[in-house]
Amino acid sequence: MADLSRMIRPFIKSPRGLDPISNILKQHVTAEGTALVKQAEDAAINKKVSKKDVVGLQEQVFVRKVIELHDKYLTYISECFQNHFLFHKALREAFEVFCNKGVAGSSSAELLATFCDNILKKGGSEKLSDETIKVTLEKVVKLLAYISDKILFAEFCRKKLARRLLFDKSANDEHERSMLTKLKQQCGSQFTSKMEGMVTDLTLAREHQTNFEEYLESNPNANPGIALTVTVLTTGFWPSYKSFNLNLPAEMVKCVEVFREFYQTKTMHRKLTWIYSLGTCNINGKFEQKTMELILKTYQASTLLLFNSSDRLSYQEIMSQLSLSDDDVVRLLHSLSCAKYKILNKEPNTKTI
Repeated sequence: MADLSRMIRPFIKSPRGLDPISNILKQHVTAEGTALVKQAEDAAINKKVSKKDVVGLQEQVFVRKVIELHDKYLTYISECFQNHFLFHKALREAFEVFCNKGVAGSSSAELLATFCDNILKKGGSEKLSDETIKVTLEKVVKLLAYISDKILFAEFCRKKLARRLLFDKSANDEHERSMLTKLKQQCGSQFTSKMEGMVTDLTLAREHQTNFEEYLESNPNANPGIALTVTVLTTGFWPSYKSFNLNLPAEMVKCVEVFREFYQTKTMHRKLTWIYSLGTCNINGKFEQKTMELILKTYQASTLLLFNSSDRLSYQEIMSQLSLSDDDVVRLLHSLSCAKYKILNKEPNTKTI
């Protein structure tokens, strides 16, 4: 580094003396970055893993190495090249070349978003201290400056944030807010407005739930008979989720009606659309050996509740009682009778529905 610092001094005094050196830096960094992309591609091919696994495993290593490369050359620029704008420009142009290549069919926007998700969610593969998480997220946001498709990154981020918030997978609220602040500073308030709306929605949903519980206590006749938690979201902020017309079992219909009555005491101007695909139910399964608590999707729970009043049901009966399409019923019954835990017995006892 001392040699590089000495070498630069005479060139700075010469008009356009730094141009060739900054070009050499650009070519060198581009070559190093492109080699990282090739390395990650080769690793993905050799492992013969699915795209999902590549995004899960490969992006961790790849993004980490790109961050290290960025740190390394920023140090050279500040300590050897006197923070000259030409070298910053060379670094930016070099990173723009290979940061937009993507790895094994996954775009760089997806890789970066998944990397952040892994740091921010509970039980992610990264076990880091709070300070390290802050610094790492800051470095990721700096890399985002080189990504051409920032809108795609925002969409991936929004979907992953939605999963963390709705399924209680977020490790730390403070880190979530800190990440949004950094993105806002880098890309502007419009970039993060929907994600900020999602975080606000969850805070309001907790208030709604408290008010709902108070409402039930003061109206004994309105008791739905089962414990119910509802998360009310604002459609415009969240990714779009499919909502199928499901014929809910009687136990659940009462819940929906009670909550709707409560919600109308709060506002008359908002329409509630129920997204059953995001719901979960805890139900007691009274099996011959013992009673077990099952944690299921709303669709699965609705299917099992049909067996409270029947020992046997045909495919056609289940389909008409739930009012679902063929594809949905096949998926549902497969998960309940052919997966690791076979809750329903089926005849014939094959893997196909």
